[in-house]
Amino acid sequence: MVHDLFTSFIAKFIAWGILTALSYHLLAGIRHMCMDLGYFEELNSGRISAQITFVLTIVLSVLAGVWLW
Repeated sequence: MVHDLFTSFIAKFIAWGILTALSYHLLAGIRHMCMDLGYFEELNSGRISAQITFVLTIVLSVLAGVWLW
């Protein structure tokens, strides 16, 4: 019964959402640590690093979806 519960679509969707949020949080944290070290502090480079963070989050989200399903 527990196996059926965790292999259902809703459980996988919730797990995918958690993994997506976790990957964004991890990547944004790395970005902010780099900013604390003095990198990517200008407006243009900060915008580029934010876009890179979003793109990498999308890639990791797709990979998490493939892994779960």
